[in-house]
Amino acid sequence: MNLPIESSITAIEVYAPDPAVSYTIEQAAQLAHLPRRRIARYCQYGLVSTIMDPESGGWLFNDEGVRRLRQLEALREVCGFNLRAMRLVMELMTEIERLQEELRFLRGR
Repeated sequence: MNLPIESSITAIEVYAPDPAVSYTIEQAAQLAHLPRRRIARYCQYGLVSTIMDPESGGWLFNDEGVRRLRQLEALREVCGFNLRAMRLVMELMTEIERLQEELRFLRGR
């Protein structure tokens, strides 16, 4: 028996980073669907690494930075996290990725 299921789940766009590409803050804002002001706040709080410093002409973002902006926004919108909680989650995610790499290496021996 097939019953209709109502769901509020929205599609998540798959995003594959390209390390050779860089974006201005305006382009990153469009790709991440975020206002520039929020991106600047994330950068000032150290949540996103940029390629260039604002003093030298503006922030540039690579694909990894855009991916991180999207992750941060999901933490803010879906989970309701503040900047401090976002930083903690991102640090833990980075540590998990590092440990997964180490595990893959050790299994490959």
